[in-house]
Amino acid sequence: MIRNCTLVVTLLILFFTGCEEATIKVGKDFLSYKTNELGITMAYPVFISRNTEVEQGCKAVNGKISRLIDSLQNDLKTRLDEYLQKAREMKEEPMIPFELDITDSVFMADAHYISVRFAVYTLTGGANGLTEYYAVNYSLQDRKFLNSEGILNYDRSAEIDKQIQRNFKNPENCFSEVPTLANVTTVNFSGSDICFTYAPLVLGAHYCGAAEIAVPRMLLKGDFLLK
Repeated sequence: MIRNCTLVVTLLILFFTGCEEATIKVGKDFLSYKTNELGITMAYPVFISRNTEVEQGCKAVNGKISRLIDSLQNDLKTRLDEYLQKAREMKEEPMIPFELDITDSVFMADAHYISVRFAVYTLTGGANGLTEYYAVNYSLQDRKFLNSEGILNYDRSAEIDKQIQRNFKNPENCFSEVPTLANVTTVNFSGSDICFTYAPLVLGAHYCGAAEIAVPRMLLKGDFLLK
């Protein structure tokens, strides 16, 4: 478990809005280890604040991130054990090590909202790994986590789709599918943009990779539900 490992923390101040006490500081925790069967590398943020109410929200976000990371590690270890057991039964040479690589992108961290995206790469006994994305969006004012329907007005998905597609860059025409709100993988937001992320295979072949589309918040007008 990550709690039993030595973590290196470097605190980086991202935003200085409002009074000093309401500032959120963003630290970075790292974990890396490798055995013959398993390799894990991860970086993830830790949020702290000197403001009591804001700190409560930071703890809620930190807890959710910790549970997500523990879940991903435990799931991979379970899959590895099952795979090795099957390889022994079949008397086959296992394709190891399994790998887990987690990186993060912090889009927003102020006294009102936190928005983070995780890119999770796993390799589980095959030639090609899989990259998945997870979003953690939180309203510190309302003290609740936000899904994409809490961020955008899905009743106007057709209008939102138009803005997504207008800002979609596909210079080599690798992607063959049209990005929409219905097939988006994660939604994140900053003070100026809304980021729509589409995991590999959603819009095209695996070699095309993921697609990230930034739409200026001003273009969505009333379709962006947060203030």
